[in-house]
Amino acid sequence: MTYAPVVHYLRQTNIRRERLLDVPGRVLVSPGQKVTSNDIVAESANPTGHFFMDIRKLLKVDTETADKLIQRKKGERLEKGDILAETGGAFSRVVRAPVNCLVTEINAGVMIMETHGEPVRIEAGLPGFVRELKGEFGVIIESGGALVQGVWGNGRINAGPIVVLCDSPEQELTIRQLEGCARGSIAVGGYCYTGEVFRQASEMQLNGLVLSAINPELVELAENLSFPLVLIEGFGKIPLNETAFNIFREYEKRDAGINAMKWDQFSGNRPEILIPFQNQALQPPEVDKFAPGQIVHIKLPPHFGEVGTILERYDAQINLPNGLRAPAAVLRKQNGDRITVPLANLELII
Repeated sequence: MTYAPVVHYLRQTNIRRERLLDVPGRVLVSPGQKVTSNDIVAESANPTGHFFMDIRKLLKVDTETADKLIQRKKGERLEKGDILAETGGAFSRVVRAPVNCLVTEINAGVMIMETHGEPVRIEAGLPGFVRELKGEFGVIIESGGALVQGVWGNGRINAGPIVVLCDSPEQELTIRQLEGCARGSIAVGGYCYTGEVFRQASEMQLNGLVLSAINPELVELAENLSFPLVLIEGFGKIPLNETAFNIFREYEKRDAGINAMKWDQFSGNRPEILIPFQNQALQPPEVDKFAPGQIVHIKLPPHFGEVGTILERYDAQINLPNGLRAPAAVLRKQNGDRITVPLANLELII
């Protein structure tokens, strides 16, 4: 049996997302607490380096005396200027912490210190409620609403009202379309092929941008945008599939959260846009089985980005138009045409 990867274009669903640190830290929210996409839910220290403080040499004492004069303990966090050790008396000599640091070891009159940069912070990533705490690592966020997932994101998170800029899924995003877009919104367009459009979008101070695809030459520019960018289809002149387009149209002007995380095909995490509202829908599956009647998204050429309905499925290998043999499905495209596509080139739309 061939299992199918799933991409979600859902008008109504409930979802849960883990938001976890790589190392133990501090969880900053409580169970049941309401959060927005940008709220920090957990943070951890960010070690940047180590240095030694030889108290023996600095105070000109032997090892045994140095150990007695040290006033700090392993694991203690220090601020710049805090006293590490002092001799006392009328001519007391003092050793102070030169920077903010953490004491990681004290041995034979020597202190090993760890310096830290800005803390690593994890944002909620979507509007919702804290469902569960995951120890010192993070939380599970639960939310409901309309959900659209993509294939590429530039790693940023934000929120704002949805504004659809294109009249049809096939349109190219232009500067003129952007001129009518409100600042602070999440704009939805077709494909983008020029860097001038991105530069205009940056000047508009958008809170997010959702496109079907971009020119591959714009990847570096896209990664450095100050706002989140999610691509629904990928790279090239690819129209936005009608299922996703219709969801954005239906919920235009409603507030949404956009999480342009990188697509991790091992964990199943994808960049996504959630338009929250109250509902009682079930959580969508992350994998399923191909079956007649299902709607699928074609993820490789020559029909990349198109949507169709499965009419027949063949688990045994069959001859394909390109001469290869593989398990495949017969699809009816949205224009009525029938095509045969390898199952490996398909993902379910749920």
